[in-house]
Amino acid sequence: MSSERTPLLQDRQVESVNDREEREAQESAIASAFAGVDVNASAFAPASQFLAPVDEEEAPAAPAAPVEAPARPKGDVFVILGGMWIGTFLAALDGTIVATVLATIGSEFNRSNTISWIGLSYLLTQCGFQPLYGRLSDIFGRKAATLFASAVFLVGSLLCGLSQSFGQLVAARAIAGIGGGGLTTMSSIVTSDLVSVRERGTYQGFGNLVYAAGAALGGPIGGLFGDTIGWRWSFLIQVPLCVLHFAVVWWKVNIPAGPGDMMSKIKRIDVFGAITLVSAIALILLGVSLGGNQYPWSDPIVYGTLIGGFADLGLFVLVEKYVAREPVMPLGVIFTRTPGFVALSNFFISMSQFAILYSIPLYFTAVERTTSSYAGLHLIPNAVLASTASLLSGFYMQGSGHYKLLLFAMAVLGVVGPIMMLTWNRGHTPEWVYWLSMCPAGLGYGGMITILLVALIAAVDPSSVAPAIGGSYLFRATGSVLGISLSTAILQNTLSADLSRSITGKGAKQIIQRIRLDVSYINQLHGRYREAAIEAYASAFHDVFWFIFITALLTLLCTFAIQRFDLPSTRPAAKK
Repeated sequence: MSSERTPLLQDRQVESVNDREEREAQESAIASAFAGVDVNASAFAPASQFLAPVDEEEAPAAPAAPVEAPARPKGDVFVILGGMWIGTFLAALDGTIVATVLATIGSEFNRSNTISWIGLSYLLTQCGFQPLYGRLSDIFGRKAATLFASAVFLVGSLLCGLSQSFGQLVAARAIAGIGGGGLTTMSSIVTSDLVSVRERGTYQGFGNLVYAAGAALGGPIGGLFGDTIGWRWSFLIQVPLCVLHFAVVWWKVNIPAGPGDMMSKIKRIDVFGAITLVSAIALILLGVSLGGNQYPWSDPIVYGTLIGGFADLGLFVLVEKYVAREPVMPLGVIFTRTPGFVALSNFFISMSQFAILYSIPLYFTAVERTTSSYAGLHLIPNAVLASTASLLSGFYMQGSGHYKLLLFAMAVLGVVGPIMMLTWNRGHTPEWVYWLSMCPAGLGYGGMITILLVALIAAVDPSSVAPAIGGSYLFRATGSVLGISLSTAILQNTLSADLSRSITGKGAKQIIQRIRLDVSYINQLHGRYREAAIEAYASAFHDVFWFIFITALLTLLCTFAIQRFDLPSTRPAAKK
């Protein structure tokens, strides 16, 4: 099939169609749907595309024998990735800047007990649309998909800054999530286009340094805005960065587009797969988020959304297997041993990490009675060490070609972090212990997300890399949502029960409700009521830390099932 893909860089010389096809077959780390997959093929990839389970000392090479592609100048690579990493910086900045101002927003709108919806609304749409970017970027091109993500994120951030009610803010965050899901996914896909599997971890490490810079700056900036000029500027400051990201990608990056005219591309979209996947994810996560927090699990709203979500999930599987010509998510990849356990590891480690990110600032605000600015500073060690571990893991894998033992070590660190948090005791824990406790989980998370990505790419055929990455990011995003929603449900349920026992008498119900709605209300309390409120929050967070520990432990158990594959030093060509 002829290709009409545009050159990767604008200053490339014009080639004939045949020459261009031959060169791209050598250079592409991901086979686009029109180059490596028959559009009439089954939704399941043939079993021959994947290696049989192996655990021997001498591991075989990754699927598809690598064909060495002509080396591309490092300057060209960094020009392209530099533009993509601006989006990575934006996604990281948004995560911590928003987490830091949650308490301030909750107090302004008197919605502290439901404040997690600011994060959940973003992650719900991020989860739903994130896996779509892999296949759609195969059809419409990496550049078009990235520009779409950037534009939608810009609109969502602007609307967040202009919101005048809690409902408006939640809706605006949902819009931003549609674009935010593409910022990180497309950066990862494009990086895999340009470098070999063995180098992949190193470049992921560079990207995570950018991510760490955004995450480290987000906490103190959000806290500063929340304490001074207002939380809305935490969103408005992202708008000019979105404009810069859009401009750089449009101007400097010319990433391949799919063949044919617009109508032929639209016909290739797995519309039914996309609809059933997005609706299934949204309904399931909505039910889990509502259950045990705003509504009891027996409420029809809760179990109704869960039943509808799982029904849609069943339809999605049937569509992908029997109907889709180019499935949005190749199920044959997800249900293979290593990719499957990589997905589960991403799921549980994301639950752990995001429960930490959204709990720690609130812990210091509610229990230690610090300012939002100081509370946000505690996220810096986690972010900085996460990027450091990511980069060092990449260097190790590039030099040694191995990753299994390192993966296990990072998973152990992920367990150590919450164990240290379980020792926190207000009034007795030294300040340095609080800061030190943030380190192991950051190291473990940063190392694991890089190693898991390399393990996934090494285990699948090049023609499945883009949708496989999209699917992996789906599990990470889903874990993020559940980490926030379940930790919030645990916090609110324990808080309500403890306050009901310690605050009694006339007006107790109103006092308890105000404590749950507005963390800053604790400052207005005196005597035993103030102490009871602080102790109730401390006890509730202790239960949250147990939840974080359990998810980290499940991550560790999943890593035992991930196989070791060789990491080729060349970029494998797509299968014809």
